[in-house]
Amino acid sequence: MKKIIKLATFVIVVKALLDLFNENTTVKNQIDRLKEEITKLETDDLESKIKDFFKKYDPKFKDDI
Repeated sequence: MKKIIKLATFVIVVKALLDLFNENTTVKNQIDRLKEEITKLETDDLESKIKDFFKKYDPKFKDDI
């Protein structure tokens, strides 16, 4: 009987640890996706600011991009 209780306890602890690691990986993936999205937004914003600058100060500038 003690062996069954020990085995059940061990299985529960292992399952809890695996669930915790799985949750950590999911959170890391979400953080990586958010970082990529922020970088993309910053890049798009920077490109538009550069275009606006050239439009304002360079009359020969053509927006080919």
